[in-house]
Formats: sequence, C-alpha cells, structure tokens
Amino acid sequence: MMGELNKEPMKSNFDKSREDVGVYERSFLQETPNGDYVILTFEGNDPYEGFGKIMSGMAKEFAEFAQDVHGLDPDGPPLEPPKTVYASR
Repeated sequence: MMGELNKEPMKSNFDKSREDVGVYERSFLQETPNGDYVILTFEGNDPYEGFGKIMSGMAKEFAEFAQDVHGLDPDGPPLEPPKTVYASR
C-alpha cells in the first residue's frame, strides 16, 4: 500500500485530507537491520489535532492497514503527543 501513496488518485486524496485538517505531512521509511520504521512528521497550527482528525476520518481499508502495520487503532483513544527531543528552531 505504501507504494500507492504517490500514485493517483491516492496521492490527491491524501493531500486533500491533510489540507482539510490544516497540516503538511512528510513520511519517511527508515530501513534498519532491526526492521523498518515509518516516521511521520506533521506541520501546521495544531499538528496533534490534525493527526487525530486524520485518524478518525481514514478510509476503512487504510485504517485496517495502519492497524496491521503500525498498531494504530483509529477507533481507540488518541495517542499521547510525542515528546520533542531536539528542535533547531
């Protein structure tokens, strides 16, 4: 599924869903000897709120994918915001 994110119509749909909640997202795949990690960054006025809106509004197919791959339950309680460990600005 991740390979489809930059193909149409999925890319336009994802872009719009982020714009609708006021965030700009970048996603990175970090491959390591201990397994792969997906790193998501969100920028905007309230990235935490925007991420919550994305989680609650995602399509069933993608929600199942996110739960299977990342353990994220869109119907569960919201995640705690991440702790900033370094910021250059």
